[in-house]
This record gives sequence, structure tokens and C-alpha cells, in this order.
Amino acid sequence: MKKITTIILMIILFSTTINAQNNFNNQWLEVEKLEVDGLPKSALKIVENIYNIADKENNSPQLIKSLFYKSKFALTLEEEAQLKVIKNVKKHISKSTFPTKNVLENILANLYWQYFTQNRYKFYNRTKTGNKVDVSDFRTWDLNTLFKEIHNYFNASLENTEKLQKVEINEFSDILQINKDSKIYRPTLFDFLANNALQFYKSSETTITRPSYKFSINNPIYLSESSTFSKTKITSKDSLSLELNALKVYQKLIGFHKKENNKNALVEIDIQRLNFIYQQAIFKNKESSLQTTLKTSRNLIRNHVSSGLYAFEIAQFQKNKANNKKALLICNEIIKQFPKSLGEKKCSILKKQITQKTLSIIAEKYIPVDKYSRLLINYKNIDNLFFTAYKITQKQQIEFHKIYKFQDKKIHPKIRKNTLLET
Repeated sequence: MKKITTIILMIILFSTTINAQNNFNNQWLEVEKLEVDGLPKSALKIVENIYNIADKENNSPQLIKSLFYKSKFALTLEEEAQLKVIKNVKKHISKSTFPTKNVLENILANLYWQYFTQNRYKFYNRTKTGNKVDVSDFRTWDLNTLFKEIHNYFNASLENTEKLQKVEINEFSDILQINKDSKIYRPTLFDFLANNALQFYKSSETTITRPSYKFSINNPIYLSESSTFSKTKITSKDSLSLELNALKVYQKLIGFHKKENNKNALVEIDIQRLNFIYQQAIFKNKESSLQTTLKTSRNLIRNHVSSGLYAFEIAQFQKNKANNKKALLICNEIIKQFPKSLGEKKCSILKKQITQKTLSIIAEKYIPVDKYSRLLINYKNIDNLFFTAYKITQKQQIEFHKIYKFQDKKIHPKIRKNTLLET
């Protein structure tokens, strides 16, 4: 009898858990519907209800999701929403543990960053202060103070790195905005949080006050192959440099995926790193350095499907240099070698761009009587052009311009029968 009672109790608890989860799912579906319908105020009311239940039940996943959506909707509805939302997130950070705390710290850093991007003009006109004007109100801070706070929270969200690297991102698929390919290219919670931080560190904000010893990407070794780059010691007194911290995050991600021998994730983040450094680098011959590294990196894993991503970058570079023949050779090689891969998809798109036929003709707006008129013709992948000229009356011209479809204009009978010249 005791065993039966225990089993019944377990069934009741399991059923209650399922019902509770279904209730959350139903409410989130309603939130999404209201968001699509452009009703953020109504959506926020449901989110507030989810938040209250999750907070009471200490349901971390639902709490994180509701805080995210609260910030998303509230910021568009209330003047004081930014302050309320951020105070709320801070409150939960203070009482949360790993990994909830890490996710919330990452969210808080993003909220600060979002506030800055929406209020740049306020910070541009604000002088640097020795202390925060109001510790509890980030809206009064100067730019350096705000950026330092964003950096501190992103940095904190990546603490306990090894533990974060063991948490699969799929465990958070219900509460975080995760792409369908994340399991392949960003498989862990560490990948997700680190890439969020990179969006800040890769930003091109130059208004922040920089010291005389500011860090700059002035060494070709930063553009070297991933093994060399990951082992390079990067130091600077300019500890708050966005570029410096971007490189350090890239080193952590590359080092992690090399250790795990996850080539798909490694190549994805390595290409992102190379493109970032190429854009920011101030040393000479960075173009040739990038090409050498891409070719070397591809050859090291030439028979692995992910090598197609390096090949695509090389092909795209050749296209930009108007060397379409070489770009097509690379694309065709990847399309044949790695069908249905991401590299193949990218190369197929690039191939279509290269081989696509384009034509534009610009005529002079006003043509003098008895004078030759010129046409400006731009074309690609077209060998021959044929022109036809028609003589029409003013009445026919008015009627002609009332026709909207090009094909109908082309075969219009009153135009066709008045052919003057065809070449």
C-alpha cells in the first residue's frame, strides 16, 4: 500500500509539472501573438504574470525569459522603464547562482548597451565625471563609466568558464533566442554568452575617451593561423579597450574549440575573428596576410567539411578583386566536394551572384531636335544587345505610359505596328 501511495504521489507531481509547463507555453504563445499584432502593452501584462509566478516558484528558466521580455516591452512603453527593469535584473543577480547568474549578468550588460545605442546624443554631450552622479541611476553616468560597467558585467558573465563550456546550449533553447545551427557552431552556453559579449567589443564606438597608451591592432601575428593566435600573449595598460577584449574573447573561444577538436565551431569563430582583425588592423600588407592565413587554414583541414567556409572567404575575396574566374573555380570545387554543407550553400549563392546577368540603361532626360542622343549602358555576363526604335504619336505616348507591366508595353499592338527602325 505504501509503494502504491508513493507511485500515485509521483504521478501527481509529474502531472502537475507538465501542466505548469504547458501553462507557461500557452502564455508565451499569447505573448508572441500580441507582439506580432503590435500590442506590446497587452503582451507586457502577460509577461508580468509569468514573471510573478516564476519568481514565486523560483523557476530560473522562466524568470530569465520573463525578465528579457519585460525589458523588451517595457522600454517602449514607460519613461522610467529602463531604471525599473535594470534594478529588477540586479536584484535577481544578487540572489542567483550559476548558470542563471551568468545569463542575467549577460542580459544586464546588453541592457546597458541597448540604452546607450538608443541615447548616444545624451552621452556625446556629457563630460566625464570623477564619480557616478547617482550610483543607482545609470542614466546619469558619463560614457566611460557606462562602458566600464558594461565590460564588467560581460566579463562576470563569462566567469566559471570551464563549467559554462559543459552546459549545452540546447538546455536553454526554450528561453534564449538561439539560431537553428547553434548546436553545430555555438554548442555551449559559453559560446552563446561570449558571442553576445563580442557584439559589444566589436562595436566601432570611438567616442569613448582613450588614453595615450591606447591599444591598437598593429601586429601581423593577430592575423595568423588560429593555433598561433590562440597562444599569442596579448597585454596592454589599456585594459578597457574594446578591441583588446574582443581579441581575448576570441582566444578563449578558439582555445576551447581546439581543445574539444570541434572543427565546425572552431572555423566559424576563427573566420569571424579574421574578418574583425582585418577590418581593425593598422599594419601594412594586411590583405596579403589575411589571404595567406585563409589558405593555410583551409589546407590544414582540407578534407573536412568546415574547410569549405575558409574556401568561401577566399572565393569572395577573389570576386571583390574582379577575379571571377578564380572565384568560380573555388566555388565549383566546394559545391562538388561538400554537397549540402554550409560552405556549399554560401558558394552556390556567390556563384549565382558572379554568373547573374545584369543590365541597366540610362538615357538623357532631354534630347535636342536633330541631335544624337547617348545611352549609358552597364552590363554583366551579356554578350549581345539588340535595340528597337518605334515612331509613335503623342496620343499613343500618353496611352503607352498608362501601361505598368513591362511585358505589356513590349507587345502593345499600337506600338508594334508603328515600327520605325529595328537593329
